[in-house]
Amino acid sequence: MADHNPLVMDQFNLQRLKILLLFRALASLSLFAILFWMNNVVNFSSTILLTQVSVFWLAFTAIQVLGMRLVNSYSINLLVQFTSDLILICFLIYGSGGLESPFIFLLGLVIVVAGSQSRVLVVLTVAVLASIAYLTAIYTYANVHDFEIIKENVLRILLQTSVFFLAGGMMAHIASKHAALQKESEQAITKHKNLKELYAQVLSTMEEGIIILNQSMQIQDFNAAAANIIGISNHQKGFSIKSFIQLSPSFIQHLQMYAEGTYQTEHQHQNLTLLLRLNRIMGEETSWLLTIIDITENRKLAQQLAERDKLASIGQMAAMLAHEIRNPMQTVAQAVELMGLKSEDKKLENIITHEISRLNRLVSDMLDYANPLHPHLLQSHIQTLIHQSVEQQDLSNKHKIIVTCEDVNIEVDPDHFRLVLDNLLRNAIFSSPEPASIKISFNLINDVWQLIVRDHGKGIAPQLRNNMFEPFRTGSKQGTGLGLATVWQVCHINHWDISIDNDIDDGACFIVRGNANIAMRG
Repeated sequence: MADHNPLVMDQFNLQRLKILLLFRALASLSLFAILFWMNNVVNFSSTILLTQVSVFWLAFTAIQVLGMRLVNSYSINLLVQFTSDLILICFLIYGSGGLESPFIFLLGLVIVVAGSQSRVLVVLTVAVLASIAYLTAIYTYANVHDFEIIKENVLRILLQTSVFFLAGGMMAHIASKHAALQKESEQAITKHKNLKELYAQVLSTMEEGIIILNQSMQIQDFNAAAANIIGISNHQKGFSIKSFIQLSPSFIQHLQMYAEGTYQTEHQHQNLTLLLRLNRIMGEETSWLLTIIDITENRKLAQQLAERDKLASIGQMAAMLAHEIRNPMQTVAQAVELMGLKSEDKKLENIITHEISRLNRLVSDMLDYANPLHPHLLQSHIQTLIHQSVEQQDLSNKHKIIVTCEDVNIEVDPDHFRLVLDNLLRNAIFSSPEPASIKISFNLINDVWQLIVRDHGKGIAPQLRNNMFEPFRTGSKQGTGLGLATVWQVCHINHWDISIDNDIDDGACFIVRGNANIAMRG
């Protein structure tokens, strides 16, 4: 739009100068035609005058065109054009009788045209120059032709000059009002343009799809997110929304009833779950704002949470069931022992005892994994904890477990330490049937304690190494797959590190590390 800085001329002002130049050219040609008609019809002797004015007009026109190319100021270009007009009119007045010239009115016309350009200073300057041109033409004509200017003529000249100044003042006032209105209009247009750009920017950055529909459900506008979600392009504006989304009957009914408020529904589109929201836009014509939100990931997360809640409920039920099963098993085991005192055949007793022991281990694993863990730190004698675990897991010393342990007290949760060691040792016993093939070592290295449990069994299958600590992952037919999962859970809650040494040639080697100085909080 137009810039009010007089030193700057943008494309809009340049276009106005070109239009003004064209208008003045047509007016000049019309004037020349009148002069030519007056010369031939009414015997108005103006051939020399017509020739001179034509030459000056061509010269001034060339100067004006060159000025528009070289001078970057709208106001200066206006003054050049109007000044050239005043010079030409001055010649016309001088050549056509001075005070009696019929072309004096052209000076007032130039002032009026200058007022249409919304430049107050230009209008006032043109009014002053018009008065100077008028006085110059009158008195030059009087001096050259010995024409005496009487008192009545002086009054007429003063009146005419006053009219020029009055016209200039009026046009300057009009130009000022017009400039103020033009400035307000430009500000409104600029504000509208900025809001439109902001609207476009907001729509382009939104992750939600936005579609504007008319009352016939035809697409009027949309943003980039909507184009990506439903696959629509710019040349498809005007298409019905039903060409891209299969709408439900209730959705269409809401549209047809021109209902107010928000209508919301979920829709399956290809592999996506979309949330559609429809709002009526109030205006002269009924239109609708359709918001499309991709909630596919939200629904997947909700489904996963529901499955986890279900698994958690099953886990609680299994823990309760395991707890209720343990008590009858203890009773059955005691009853079998009493029966064995009265029978010399121990074969049946051994089978029952073995199976009850296996069931008890399975129940213990489930309870250990399901119970919530809260560390309670105590100063614990590690040698004692390790020997207690060995005695419990190998009461008859059948496997001859080798223990290497420093005589130290460290701050740990003794129950959690035993739980980790018991599970690792139980796995080692299952994997190493030969005596003296299991080694347990405990030592301190730079205030970090390290527990190592190693066996010489078949080792860990490569396909199980990456997920050994996940629930229900086991390489043994007798295990539940909860032992190592419990170990990882206990280590995690106590901030211990557990790893598997894969560099050994045979068997498995588990390493647990913890900080011996920092007391962990449960």
